Amino acid sequence: MPWFRAEFDLEGLGFGGLALVLAIILGGLHWILGLIFLIVFGIILLASRDAERTPPNGDDLVLAPCDGVVESVSSVAPPRELRWDTPEVTRIRISSSPFSVNGVRASMTGNVESFLVEPGAPATLSTDPDNPNLREAFILISSEDHAVGLRIATGGTGPRLDIDLEPGDGVRAGRKIGVRRLGGWSDIYLPVGAETALETGMTVVGGETILTALAGVEKSATVASEYVPEPVVEEEVVLAPAPVAPEAEAEPVAVETPEPNATETTDDVIVTEADPADDADKK
Repeated sequence: MPWFRAEFDLEGLGFGGLALVLAIILGGLHWILGLIFLIVFGIILLASRDAERTPPNGDDLVLAPCDGVVESVSSVAPPRELRWDTPEVTRIRISSSPFSVNGVRASMTGNVESFLVEPGAPATLSTDPDNPNLREAFILISSEDHAVGLRIATGGTGPRLDIDLEPGDGVRAGRKIGVRRLGGWSDIYLPVGAETALETGMTVVGGETILTALAGVEKSATVASEYVPEPVVEEEVVLAPAPVAPEAEAEPVAVETPEPNATETTDDVIVTEADPADDADKK
């Protein structure tokens, strides 16, 4: 029976015990309250369980890191967080339900080349595997000839993802390396040329299902020296020139011509011709 081999993490048992105590206390007040917390107790118990797994024997095997259903198989560029210096890889995306066992297992035997955790948003509850607010762990495991990348993602409140690894640690395929509660997504990145018989909708078992064998695949690309975050390009703010007010045209100045004063008179010189008769009398 699988339940006889089941394991439970301490945090799950603690929250489950609290829900059970509340169910007993509040059930004495009203049976509906007791039923609600009893259901919560069952959900927590299912979400915090793990199971023993027996990895298959073989060289260069890549195993499923968790239980779930294959959501897609496609060719993509590896995430920058993996620090994997290769232009293209094959990604197998596995979706896990909230009631799947919570163990996360190493996909390949080798050494941890890089390990990075993105905390995400603490109150995110998402059904989108590419949501940037998810809590994510990026792991690159390499052997002498090959490398395999992992992205473990989950969303929601509470301590749902805990990976116990450090760069340089040695891992074995199928061994437990962490815990992810209430389901999520697992992306396995395989080198180009790796063949897999998995198809969308197939069920996999963490630590036991073989995704591919890398024995006949060419040596994988090297690992990048360090992870360089994408630069944030700040938009250059161009200030528009201040509007210049048009120059005011000079208004013509009216020059007033003084009118002649009516009271002023002009001395006219009257010239009269001499009368010849007067000149004769004088003589």
